[in-house]
Amino acid sequence: MYQIKNGNGVASIKDADVKQGIVTGYFSSFGNIDSDGDIIVKGAFTKTILETGPQSAQPRIKHLMNHDTTKPLGKLTVLQEDMKGLYYESKTGSHSLGQDYMKMVESGLITEHSIGFKTIKEDKKDDANYMTELRLWEGSSLTAWGSNPETPVTGMKSLNLETINSRIKALDKFCRNSTATDETIELLLIEIKQLQQNLIEATESKQITLPEVKRDWKTLINLLN
Repeated sequence: MYQIKNGNGVASIKDADVKQGIVTGYFSSFGNIDSDGDIIVKGAFTKTILETGPQSAQPRIKHLMNHDTTKPLGKLTVLQEDMKGLYYESKTGSHSLGQDYMKMVESGLITEHSIGFKTIKEDKKDDANYMTELRLWEGSSLTAWGSNPETPVTGMKSLNLETINSRIKALDKFCRNSTATDETIELLLIEIKQLQQNLIEATESKQITLPEVKRDWKTLINLLN
């Protein structure tokens, strides 16, 4: 069964060489329990890297955008485990999406990752479910916080107004000034509208106090318009 799991914070961009089109970072982390009660154990990716990793006889693990198989970002050149997690290096393609991706990384819009995988072995204990062997299909860079490309801002209600406001400002600045393709800009504009909807829902459910929203509402409307 194909599964998706977010990277629990540590799975982030480490470095990017925009001129060379090279991005490094972590697709996943080891040792920390996630919201599903799972812990990925160091060594869980050893076999899959050996069999289908970049240096294998049949490289098949992909670097995608938002788990979308129609949106490959680049070619993985390094994939290995270290004490921190699943480290990768990727050479982005010269296609428009690859170039847009580098622009978003450079602007700080993309900071998180997620993996698409199948569980091969796990050890369920009282404190957590220890995942000891996974078959990795792909590692994805995320345009937002969620791992589902159809709902890229899942989990937004747990974020505070300042975080949401900062994200909207960053997206607005990128959309106004970037030379990214219309398809990428459209994706980011959808995220802005979803952020606005989350603010409305948070206000109605009193997850964000009404006075705070009133203080920043005019700014948010101006950004969205």
